[in-house]
Amino acid sequence: MLFGVGLGPGDPKLITLKAIEVLKAVDEVIVPGRLAESLVKDVVKPRIVEFPMGRSREVTIKLARELAERCVDEDVAFACLGDPMFYSTFQHLAEEVLKMNPKIEIEIVPGVPSFTAVFSKIKRFVDVSMLVTTLKEEIGCVVVLKATKPKEICERLRSMGMNEIYLAERMFMDGERVKKLDDLPNRADYFTIIVGMR
Repeated sequence: MLFGVGLGPGDPKLITLKAIEVLKAVDEVIVPGRLAESLVKDVVKPRIVEFPMGRSREVTIKLARELAERCVDEDVAFACLGDPMFYSTFQHLAEEVLKMNPKIEIEIVPGVPSFTAVFSKIKRFVDVSMLVTTLKEEIGCVVVLKATKPKEICERLRSMGMNEIYLAERMFMDGERVKKLDDLPNRADYFTIIVGMR
């Protein structure tokens, strides 16, 4: 199995217990550079694979080829800063691994993302709508928190051009429900997130 492990925004004390558990259990931990290595070195001795500018695709393909074979029988963790699902090197690696061997199982261990951690640094609470973007292109993903009225939210997201709608209710809790849906229910739990994607 291939694990994508988030290491958080840069403080080793913000690495989750789940991440530490996985890092200790796998056959090998790979990190994309010295900063990621500095975060995990007290937990495990990782292998550093540098992704130099201009040659990162070449490095990604080479590592993906290795992992597409190894992860059939071995567990390998690729540990990166932040969360592996947001603008990470892991995305490109996982996509290439799955192209080479679609049978490889991938598990994600989320990390504390910088775009939520920043509010603890500036000491500001957020209770208004928020846009997280790189401003590189049009908005391709919308996340709605506390989505207690899924059907209504779905209609709004579709009017914004979002054609894939996901409902995540009570994530990591009893009664978890995560689904891609075409027809959303009228009501949902307070701990519900809806994701719309183009």
